[in-house]
Amino acid sequence: GVVHLHGGRVAPESDGYPEEWYVPGKSRTCFYPNRQDACTLWYHDHAMGITRLNQYTGLFGMYLVRDAAEDALQLPRGAYEIPLVMYDRLLRQDGSIEYPESGDPAMPWVPEVFGNVMMVNGKAFPFLDVEPRKYRFRVLNACNGRFLHLAFANEQPFHQIGVDQGLLAAPVELRRSMLAPGERGDFVVDFAGLAGRQIVLMTDSFQVMQFRVGASKSPDDSRLPATLRSIPPTPESQAVRTRPLALIEKKTMAGASMTMLLNGMEWHMTVTEN
Repeated sequence: GVVHLHGGRVAPESDGYPEEWYVPGKSRTCFYPNRQDACTLWYHDHAMGITRLNQYTGLFGMYLVRDAAEDALQLPRGAYEIPLVMYDRLLRQDGSIEYPESGDPAMPWVPEVFGNVMMVNGKAFPFLDVEPRKYRFRVLNACNGRFLHLAFANEQPFHQIGVDQGLLAAPVELRRSMLAPGERGDFVVDFAGLAGRQIVLMTDSFQVMQFRVGASKSPDDSRLPATLRSIPPTPESQAVRTRPLALIEKKTMAGASMTMLLNGMEWHMTVTEN
C-alpha cells in the first residue's frame, strides 16, 4: 500500500504516488505539515491497481485541521462536534463483504460498486443519542461510487458551513445536500424543539442513520455566525496561462464506464502539465 491524503498541502514525496507502494513488513514516513486553513482531511490507500479494493476493505480515515480563526467562531465543539464517515458496502447473507468482478481476467475491475447496506463510522444503520441543541457534523462520503443526497426524513432544514478546503464565507441553509465520493461536508444541525423525537437521515431511499433526541440539554453557548470568513475571489483577468484539460470517459460496447482519462493520456505517457 501507499497513503494518499486528500486536500493536504504536502510535498510530492509525501503525496502517496501510486507506484511508490510497499509490501507488508516495510514502512515509510510521510510528512503532513498541516499548515493550511482549518478543514476536514481524509486519507486512503493509493497503491497502483488495487486502490479500489484496499479502500473498500477499510484502509482509510479522516482528521481535522484547526486554526485560531475557526476557534474564534464558537461553533459547536467537543462532544457536540462529531465526525461521520459514510459509505455503502455490498454484503452477502453471512455478513461478508463482496466486491464484484467484470468476469474478464485481463480487466477484472468494474466501473462502480453500489452497496446494499449503508454504514457510518463502521456501523450498519447506527443511531446517535443527541441533545435538543446545535451539533456540528464533519461528514465524509467514503463510498466507492454512490453520490450521497443527504436529507432528513422530517424535511427539517440544516446549515452547511464548510466543504473540502474549509469554511464557506457564510452558512447556507439547506434541506438536502449532495456529496460525491471523496467529498467532505461540514454541517450544523439544530435539534432544539425536537426533544423525544427520532430523526432519520436519508440518502434517496436509504436510511443512513437515526438521531435520538433526548429530553434535556446542557447549556448551549455555541453560535452559528452569519459570516464565517472572508474568501476574496480571484479575477479571471489575473490568469497567466489557460490550460484546456478534458476529462474523457471510455465506455464498453454495453455502455459501462471503464476508464477516465485526462486529455486522453494513459498512465505512462509523457508528462504535459507541471
